[in-house]
Amino acid sequence: MMRLAAWIRTGAVAILGVGFASTLMADSSPDPISLMKKDLTYLAGDECEGRGVETQGINKAADYIAAKFKDLGLKPGGVDGTYFQPFPIAGNTVLGKTNTLTVRSPKGETTELKRGTDFEVMGLSGSGKLNADVVLAGFGITLPESKYDDLAGLDVAGKVVLVLRKVPGAGTDKALVDNGNPAASFVAKLQALAEKKPAAVIFVNDLSSIDKNDPLVPFNTLLGAGRSLNFPVLFLKRATVDQMLKSLGKPDLKQYETQITESKKPNSLALTGWKLGIETEVTRQDIQAKNILGVLEGSGPLKDQTIIIGAHYDHLGYGERGSLARSAEDRKKIHYGADDNGSGTTTVLELARRFAGMKDRQGRRIVFMLFSGEERGLLGSAYYCQKQPLFPLESTASMLNLDMVGRLRDDKIQVWGTGSSPGFDSLFEKLNKDFGFKAQKIPSGGGPSDHASFNGKNIPVFFLFTDLHDQYHRPTDTVDTINFEGMAKIANFSERLATELATMPERPVFAKTGSAPRPGGRPSVPSIKFAPGSYAEDDKGVLVGDVREGGPAAKAGLKGGDFIVGIAGKPVKNMEDYMTVMATQKAGKEVEFTVQRDKKTLKLKVTPE
Repeated sequence: MMRLAAWIRTGAVAILGVGFASTLMADSSPDPISLMKKDLTYLAGDECEGRGVETQGINKAADYIAAKFKDLGLKPGGVDGTYFQPFPIAGNTVLGKTNTLTVRSPKGETTELKRGTDFEVMGLSGSGKLNADVVLAGFGITLPESKYDDLAGLDVAGKVVLVLRKVPGAGTDKALVDNGNPAASFVAKLQALAEKKPAAVIFVNDLSSIDKNDPLVPFNTLLGAGRSLNFPVLFLKRATVDQMLKSLGKPDLKQYETQITESKKPNSLALTGWKLGIETEVTRQDIQAKNILGVLEGSGPLKDQTIIIGAHYDHLGYGERGSLARSAEDRKKIHYGADDNGSGTTTVLELARRFAGMKDRQGRRIVFMLFSGEERGLLGSAYYCQKQPLFPLESTASMLNLDMVGRLRDDKIQVWGTGSSPGFDSLFEKLNKDFGFKAQKIPSGGGPSDHASFNGKNIPVFFLFTDLHDQYHRPTDTVDTINFEGMAKIANFSERLATELATMPERPVFAKTGSAPRPGGRPSVPSIKFAPGSYAEDDKGVLVGDVREGGPAAKAGLKGGDFIVGIAGKPVKNMEDYMTVMATQKAGKEVEFTVQRDKKTLKLKVTPE
């Protein structure tokens, strides 16, 4: 389930024995639990490498799914007669061969530091080669509400800027602000510094982060978070900074930081005479991802309409961005993604088995669709809906999404989209009489999974999931934690629901719903009610796909096809920039958006909600 900047996800248990019997179901799926267990054991096994979009394992998973579709007799629904719909994803950073840091003292003494021991290149770094003076800029943070600004009046143009992590007093009762303040993030600090045109930025652990050994931030921690940067970004051990300060007769870094915390006043200073020589080699490559589509044609008067049964099959590989593993060691392990979203993928395969086994089936076309790139921002479903709908959206009647359905507990399930069509709430209640789910119904058709892409195109949706758990986005989300009896119960319910969606005589009518809640209780950023056209745009700004009628974006005049390139005077080059800047804005307060429309630059006043 997706984790993009400040937004997040879902996941869930049950029993197979319910008070209804379906001869058709029993005939078409003689042993659903063993079949699903076999599928999930492969998809969430070592060979598929956590199905990260940059692994070979995800291609093995895609081939496995396509082979299952073929064996079931489903028609290829992809491009060029295949089961696949390829699409590009902006790739993560790749570290080249030349990445060096040399320190030269005021006396001309030169020391070459060792990468991985003394310093590390950060994943949001750009490439560059320089030799420049050094400025220590405190925490590099601007906090207008606290009247604190490390960068006020500071000239860093063409210089290497040293910056402490987090906020003054982090981890103590003297903290200037909570460390969760958006301005405290690496990305926000770099965004503020970038406007001042530094030669390079180097982060250093603050006192709350040094632990026992002053750990370096690994290169792969923030891959892709700063694609717009065109200067080197490094992480350096404190000892080197202490050496610089000592030579100039200044207090060491501990005293320097404590002084800022106690006084609550910035103390930026030039490290006169010291120079740093830096060379970084960082490249970014597009990834070729693919959705998978298997088609079961309809029959009768509804055959030209389509319903989609979908799930995302990608996950986090070896700890891609979004990992919640607690240690650096665990972040490098395979994140198996058994529940997220091997469970949904496996359930779609089970439903494909059941419907493919039905003789003389009447009703709408069913497209079984597995999406890639969901964990990076609904990329696969957004590509299908915004750029290449292989089956016309205007004749797509509904979409059923399954994401994290493998951990049913006490029959509790969340059902989203009950308000996305006038009859959906009553439809769920009717079917649930035979199942007895303790359902939390969420009317919104939006939210943090692939159904939102279809709902943004005025298509009614259902989204089933079983809520978060302690293994979410960690290497411990493994097959042995799955409640297969509960998954089978959800498959039984989904078959009944999909049958209704495929056969109801009148096509479901789309209904607009309010904003989706944020799973996990995470704070949201102010909303302008628009759907990005792509999360994969690189350095062009944020592409506007659709704007919600009557929402702030629509009222301000934003249109599909616009690129948001600035907010409140801050540059916006990708979705990460957008989320970072919007997190500093307030609902109800007007803000200026800079928009690129065709070859024109527009200034629009938007009042977020």
